[in-house]
Amino acid sequence: MAVNLYSKIEVSPSKSGEIEVTADIPLHLVSDADKSSSASENQELLEPLRLAASATLDHLAVRDRSVHVDANCQIPIGAGLGSSASTTVATISAVAKSAGARLDREEIFKLAFIPENYLHGQPSGVDQATCIYGGIIQFKKPSKINPISVKRPPTILVCDSGAHRSTKALVGSVVKRSREQTDRFQTHLDEITAMSNAVTKALQSEDYNELGSLIDRNHELLRQIDVSTPALDRLVAEARRAGALGAKLTGAGGGGCIIALCDDNKARSNIARKLRKAGGTIYNVSLDLEGVD
Repeated sequence: MAVNLYSKIEVSPSKSGEIEVTADIPLHLVSDADKSSSASENQELLEPLRLAASATLDHLAVRDRSVHVDANCQIPIGAGLGSSASTTVATISAVAKSAGARLDREEIFKLAFIPENYLHGQPSGVDQATCIYGGIIQFKKPSKINPISVKRPPTILVCDSGAHRSTKALVGSVVKRSREQTDRFQTHLDEITAMSNAVTKALQSEDYNELGSLIDRNHELLRQIDVSTPALDRLVAEARRAGALGAKLTGAGGGGCIIALCDDNKARSNIARKLRKAGGTIYNVSLDLEGVD
């Protein structure tokens, strides 16, 4: 589900004749590990954008590399909300437009794997697909992305635990454990995969009680493969006690955010108030239908 937190990219000629990247990312959105240096100087944050710009110019066969990319991101970094996918997708689109071209969604999707591979190792592609297509999608593999139409979008909130992490490092540790406990992990992953169709059915029928149950079960499975944390589990439990229909961690886990499914806006306000008292930071988000501009 794409939400209304955005990355905006401005492209202008660079003075050096090479690709230059700067970023305006408020420090409260940056992981603790990155706060020792400013966001604009942090290589891990900027290199994916340089790779995105370079890949786009290569794809368009543009020889002139004098491009300055300036990113403005309002999405927390390392919080499981797809900040890297959002900024790289926006960069690809903006650089292409600056060269007088407009890429289709499939082209942007393929190009986004270059910076995303650098940052996350071997990403599934679901984050960039969500940013590109907008709305709600069912993602099974890169060649199978299906939009889901709903008359009444689910009411959700996002709660940040404040502990952010490196997706690449976390995924690497999970892969290592999966190799050591093959049968246990495969059973859990098979159930998580099978949930996709059930979630789609619940969304299309607007059965949000069933959707909440599926969300709760998903969190439990993720907890069992050790990608949750005590802080995330505490926020999930608090959201449920406050009336959430379901709650789970989002992204790769290990920190970051939870999402809570709410019955309506009044319930969301009540749940948000309880989560703030529990130490969480609330993002009242809504569905974005447009995707990449």
